[in-house]
Amino acid sequence: MAKQRGSGKGPERKSIFKGIAVVPGIAIGRVTLKFRQTQILSDRTIKPDEVAREHERLAEAVRLSKAQLLEARSKVAKEIGELEAMIFDAHILILEDQAFLRKVRDQVANDFKPAEVVVSTIVEGYYQTLKKVPDEHLRERAADLRDVGRRLLENLAHLQDSERRTRKREDTEELPSGTVIFARELLPSDIATLERRHCEGVACELGSERGHAAVMLRAMNVPSVMGLEDIGDNIKDGDLVIVDGSTGTVYVNPKKDVLDSYTATKKEFDRFQTSLAKEVDLPSLTTDGHHISLLANVSKQSEIDLAKMYKVEGIGLYRSEFHLMAGSAFPDEEEQYQIYREAVTKMDGKPVTIRTMDLGSDKKLPYLKLPDEDTHVLGRRSIRLITDLEEFQIIQLKAILRASAHGKVKLMFPFITSLEDIRLAKRMLRTARRELEISRKKFDQNIPVGMMVEVPAAALSMDKFVREVQFFSVGTNDLTQYVCAADRNHPDVAAWYKAHNPGMLSILRIIVDTAKAHNSDLTVCGEMAGDPFYTMFLLGLGVTKFSMPAPQVPLVKKIIRSVNLTGARNLANRALQYTSTIQIRELFAHTVEQILGRDLGGWRKEETE
Repeated sequence: MAKQRGSGKGPERKSIFKGIAVVPGIAIGRVTLKFRQTQILSDRTIKPDEVAREHERLAEAVRLSKAQLLEARSKVAKEIGELEAMIFDAHILILEDQAFLRKVRDQVANDFKPAEVVVSTIVEGYYQTLKKVPDEHLRERAADLRDVGRRLLENLAHLQDSERRTRKREDTEELPSGTVIFARELLPSDIATLERRHCEGVACELGSERGHAAVMLRAMNVPSVMGLEDIGDNIKDGDLVIVDGSTGTVYVNPKKDVLDSYTATKKEFDRFQTSLAKEVDLPSLTTDGHHISLLANVSKQSEIDLAKMYKVEGIGLYRSEFHLMAGSAFPDEEEQYQIYREAVTKMDGKPVTIRTMDLGSDKKLPYLKLPDEDTHVLGRRSIRLITDLEEFQIIQLKAILRASAHGKVKLMFPFITSLEDIRLAKRMLRTARRELEISRKKFDQNIPVGMMVEVPAAALSMDKFVREVQFFSVGTNDLTQYVCAADRNHPDVAAWYKAHNPGMLSILRIIVDTAKAHNSDLTVCGEMAGDPFYTMFLLGLGVTKFSMPAPQVPLVKKIIRSVNLTGARNLANRALQYTSTIQIRELFAHTVEQILGRDLGGWRKEETE
């Protein structure tokens, strides 16, 4: 039983910690401290005749590390997904970096220091340098470098450690049921050793929602919080902890009322999720018989498997940039083709809409210096980089076109502002088509071409684009931030980023009305599409295609199956007459509460006005 605080036996431990919400959900369990081992390095010097032996030890440690990484890659590919496994390709490339290895060998020979001391010094130096660079994606790669360095140090130690077998068993021992993992920093290779069935949640001192570890945890759907400062000094093996992955809060040995509250919320959420699972096999029909298409947003192959479990009607948004960012070099045409083909064939004839690479702002290629490094939300990003990245764009277009020979593929260009943007993109598409025709590679000659509507200029002039594209997809996340002039990644302006802003609702009505007037295919694929808070309003506008993360499908479908279009139209008309976000929020929240018999507070972050 956890020791009570304030018993007079030492200072009271802090019990509530706020960090970064990485994977939503609630985990309650006993904590196990993992992956905290530190290397105690000798400050001894070696003799000149020992240099060759140190070089041999380094070479053997590199060989062992590569073998372990290949094993970890295979395990992750099998249990999580191929794209997540590609993270280890970058680790192997670091180990194969001859400049790095030459620097280690030279320093061993010149300074007469053991290999592990030199490796530790060099890796830590690189790590600290990367952590200071402005580019966030390069900073995230610093964790990969430290991961490889730690593995190399452990193998150097193991080569002269008689306890090697014992330590290896400790690293891979099975977790007891209901375990919450704590680590100072969780690295990709650590996750490969986790027993997924028994790991309830994860809490870390370091890390962010964009790192490779976070990507893998999301694929595993393990509630996780990172960036928990000072928690390491206040947590012990066996402590009872609550990980709230939705708010980024961790409670250590919580008070009884907190524990009871979270236990009840978790049980209620689990029950509701179980009841929603029954919705999966039911048709997506309003009570007056109107069919609404529910599609999935995906970034990687494992999410396609998840989408199929939720019986979606297709992939409404395949974010192609994820696998471009996961590796250490831009994947060639063949590699991309294989990834897209697998996605298309997995969907068994259902449509797959692949969006071309949407780079810039918070999504950058770590291995590529973009021509304009200041790719902020109002700068050169996405389609605006197309001329500078023309070679890469054509490679991707050819890969997507080739995948279209294996199923129903729709091609979509992001961040279109003007007719010039879409016409330039289509010229590159024609170039890609010609190159494939010359090389006699098959593709769908009639592949539908569409565009994202996420810039107000495009939204307000959609009638000018109807002759250029076959379909439209509304990216409500970007559209909201541009309509509201509030960067969605900037906490200081969060109060102004509201999808239920009256101006945002009005521009959505213009978009839907324009699409209907020209009989154009329209899908809503941003966060609004998967948020039941907005479902009835969008139905009332006339939206018939919603694309969202697959786990959000049951709740949205439940709303759809509970309403009729007449009622939805009435709600939409009322909302469009209101003048404040507070009025609109109260209307939407009250409607959802009436439909579900409760509000969404148990499993959805509350917005603050």
